[in-house]
Amino acid sequence: MKNLEILKIKINRNDSLTSLVKKNAIYSLALKILSMLLSFWSVKVAFDFTGSQQVYGLWLTILSVISWLALLNGGMGNGLRNKLSHSLATNNYKDAKAYVSTSYVVITSISIVCIIIFMLFTCFFDWRTLFNANYISKIEFTALFSVVVVSYFMQLTLSTVNAVCFAFNHSTLPSLFTFLSNIIYVLSLYILKHLGIKGFFVLGLVYSISILVVLFIANIYLFSGQYKEIKPAISFFEKKYIRDLMGNGVKFFLLEISAVIIFTTDSMVITHAVGSEEVTIYQLVMKLFSIFTTVSGTIMVPLWSAFTHAYSKGDIEWIKKIMRRIILLFIPLISGVFIFILLVNPLLKIWIGNGVVAPTNLIIIVAIYVVINIWSNIFAYFLNGVNKINGQLFTVGLGAILNIPLSLYFSKSLGLGSVGVVLGTIICLLPFSILGPINTYLIINKATKSKEVYR
Repeated sequence: MKNLEILKIKINRNDSLTSLVKKNAIYSLALKILSMLLSFWSVKVAFDFTGSQQVYGLWLTILSVISWLALLNGGMGNGLRNKLSHSLATNNYKDAKAYVSTSYVVITSISIVCIIIFMLFTCFFDWRTLFNANYISKIEFTALFSVVVVSYFMQLTLSTVNAVCFAFNHSTLPSLFTFLSNIIYVLSLYILKHLGIKGFFVLGLVYSISILVVLFIANIYLFSGQYKEIKPAISFFEKKYIRDLMGNGVKFFLLEISAVIIFTTDSMVITHAVGSEEVTIYQLVMKLFSIFTTVSGTIMVPLWSAFTHAYSKGDIEWIKKIMRRIILLFIPLISGVFIFILLVNPLLKIWIGNGVVAPTNLIIIVAIYVVINIWSNIFAYFLNGVNKINGQLFTVGLGAILNIPLSLYFSKSLGLGSVGVVLGTIICLLPFSILGPINTYLIINKATKSKEVYR
């Protein structure tokens, strides 16, 4: 209870909330920089591990598709994040424990059912067809895909702890989990490579175990100590709270579906429209530009729950002050993106070697995509935090409907290849990049006038 009381004191003070957000952002940035360096190393090691650009492109496509499985929690993770933040802000720890327990029970049940369905489906379906990967033996591919999918369903339950961390404004912890997973993954691959142990299946196995081990330990450690007061228990499962978690959780679920279609289908589209070799070039360029999205995300992630707390208490002035600062930070960040265009190919040469060169038009179009993405996230995180997502749901949902058809049209019909795929994604992001700021302004302006409180 002591930890909860400390948190309550912090949240009741505006300066403390700002300080907490800054502290989380700084620690998260440090961890994400280290994780990014590790991930760059892991790309090189994994590239060598697979033995070819084609197979590595296939691996990246598999990871992209696997991320779709996060949708199967039905938006409950984000629903928990907001409901738990509100319960903590109002000192309702009984509801907080019930929300956490209910989320774990429901997501665990979903995961078990999905594993059973997947294993049954695997008996009758050749998954290589989905990935256009007949150059890999069926046994090896099925084994790899089964390990990665089953482990991801297990992660679905264990990663619920991330939503709890965010609700407590401990946004540094998920970054720490990612960092530790990357260390285990990279070091394991490096050691296995030098022992002469390579292969597609081994790569997937190491990747899966690295994440599961860290999340499992994190759950045990945190719910035995810092979060002991809200430790999940079956006896605290409340069926009626499923509706609470899934109320806006359903909207978040639809948002997540839309986001997955817009942000993670590009690799699959490129695989079928151009070939998995092009996926490698596309992903490497995206990886380099992820430096900027990582910095932006580090700033924004702690603010989601901070916005929830501030809006719950009617502290609109704090929100306005923070929004102004973020928009000002956007200017140097975006300037850096366009300067970085000149550095991409030299960095690729140092990083991967002479065999990989990215087309200039691909680099430029990815830079534009990153700028729009960073700008949109400023307003998406605010709207998510205050549960005002109807407008976002409409614009992003519209983009999701148009994304794949546009990407296929530009890449195949117009012959633009991977550049066309990114162009299709950009067009789908434009509606929210325009309407999101307008919606944010209207909500803040209305709250300022009416002193509206989050319910």
